[in-house]
Amino acid sequence: MHGSSTLPKNERLQRGWQFRHAYERGRRIGGKLFVLYVVDHPPDTRTTAARASRAVGVVTSRHVGDAVTRNRARRLLREAYRLNKQRLKNNLQIVMVARNAIGGKKRQDVEAELLRLFRAAGILNKT
Repeated sequence: MHGSSTLPKNERLQRGWQFRHAYERGRRIGGKLFVLYVVDHPPDTRTTAARASRAVGVVTSRHVGDAVTRNRARRLLREAYRLNKQRLKNNLQIVMVARNAIGGKKRQDVEAELLRLFRAAGILNKT
């Protein structure tokens, strides 16, 4: 699966320090299915992820379930983000941390929760 249906590398958080920065400096918005960490301004404009107008990282710990469940949770979160990223403000770093409750949920459920948390964080464009 390549092309417009995948997240380009420059839109992904890939380094540990990027995730730590989001945990330490970002706003935390908790939901039933996952927790959202949002940093309004990327820390270092020299890195690839920071040059993107938005960058996202997805975390699923072993508490979420077995490998199949964790991979499905990551796919659901990335897809929900990909379908709605054009509605977000620029210059954001977002980390989504899956919770146990995400197991067995449908994409529509995850997408609805994502939009609710985006609204709570105030990062949706006013259109």
